[in-house]
Amino acid sequence: MATATATLTGREYLRVSFDHSGEERSNDDQHSDNADAAEELGIMLGHSYRDVGSASRFAVKERDDFLRLMADLREGSFGADVLQMWEGSRGSRKPREWLDLIEVCQEQGVKILITTHRRIYDLSQWRDRHALQEESLKAAASSEETSERVTRTLTRNAERGRPHGICPYGYQRSYIKVRNTKGRLVRRPEAQFPAPSEAVNVIELFVRLHRGDSFTSIEGDWGERGITSRDGVPFSAQSLSQMARKISYVGKRAHKGAEVDAAWPIVADFDGSPMSPEEFVTLFNEVQGMFRTPQRRTNPGGGAKHLFTMTMRCDICGGPVTVTAHLSRAGEQVYACRDKGCVRLSEKAELDDILTRAVLGYLARPDIYEGLGTGEESTELRAVRTDLSRKRAALEETRQAEPESLAEERRLAKREERQEAEVKALEEQEQNLTQPNPLEALFPQGPADTVEARWGATPIHRQRSIAALLLSPGILGQVRIRRVADSASESVIDRINWTTEVK
Repeated sequence: MATATATLTGREYLRVSFDHSGEERSNDDQHSDNADAAEELGIMLGHSYRDVGSASRFAVKERDDFLRLMADLREGSFGADVLQMWEGSRGSRKPREWLDLIEVCQEQGVKILITTHRRIYDLSQWRDRHALQEESLKAAASSEETSERVTRTLTRNAERGRPHGICPYGYQRSYIKVRNTKGRLVRRPEAQFPAPSEAVNVIELFVRLHRGDSFTSIEGDWGERGITSRDGVPFSAQSLSQMARKISYVGKRAHKGAEVDAAWPIVADFDGSPMSPEEFVTLFNEVQGMFRTPQRRTNPGGGAKHLFTMTMRCDICGGPVTVTAHLSRAGEQVYACRDKGCVRLSEKAELDDILTRAVLGYLARPDIYEGLGTGEESTELRAVRTDLSRKRAALEETRQAEPESLAEERRLAKREERQEAEVKALEEQEQNLTQPNPLEALFPQGPADTVEARWGATPIHRQRSIAALLLSPGILGQVRIRRVADSASESVIDRINWTTEVK
């Protein structure tokens, strides 16, 4: 019964929930119900506590406002007569937390109002305390039941090799709509199959690793060619390393420390694939064997010391030029052809200086440096992304809708098909407007305002990636070291063959 004048003060604890029909009850929805109940019971509500994390004992994320609520109650700074919650499980599904909440409210003389019960519990009365304690046990039992059901489902899916988690790069998925444990319609992966436009890049990665290319060199090359993740982010050496170890590419998934056959095909199993699935499995296994070889360093750039090693090439055999000390009588570091020893250059510091000045000179060019500036979106791109965000939200709302009749289900299906087409068109428009600059990822904007300062602050493995990107036939030219006999003089500058031809 409503009262003309509020006689009690209250504060809410709100946390996202689902009602018995499976519909999500947002904090705002709960507040609306709480406000109605508070008015009926003569309670004036003050500032609320709000969380979005789970109250289950299986949750891993802290609920900040629940911790603040408990601290305020213990310190006597709660400042209200009643703590209001939409339902009992909003407080906690962890019996210990719920009992602590009841105990501290009892000590501070704070009553508890459960909106769905339309009842104020007076914790000075043992019957009310007992009723709320039973509420905690029911909430905990529900949480345990849900956890066991989810665990059984995940285990069964793993044993059957069904797709789970994020779809790996190189694959795409089809989905079906099912009702979850709370009765809501959700999308679940139905099948996983190769996405040819991505799968060819996955195959290329393994081919190049097999022939000895490093993750860093592939990072630079893919960045130059604009090969990015689905989010438009250039692949780093570390992400490529993780990709190269995914057993999902050979139709496997891990379960309890063992590999089981997956329900999806090998990544090379598509029309137009450059190799057969069987050939890819052999290639994959050989690359994994290379990773286990002690001589192969798998740390992508972490121990790099020399900026231009492996970037330069021998002008005779085309093999990589690396740093060595054993060819020098004095033990100083010299550049030499790694494969056949065709060339040797003792003036390492001078050559490093020449190449560094070439790289910094290119980066300092106004047309290049300005392109590495703010990274701000264009007005057109910003408008497209705003529209895309709105269309995606509308599509998700349609997918979550529960039709009440066959006619409504057909209408929703047509709407979903139209919205998917709109989203796809906007995604293609966004991709066309977004031109990833690989240098921007390797040489990000920083507090320094000069190229030299930014270069000095850039880690050595990133410097090497930039050098590999720029000292290539398509940009500054590949650096090939000549023999003295093939050069105009013994000077370092004359021994450099800047070639723009791919050899």
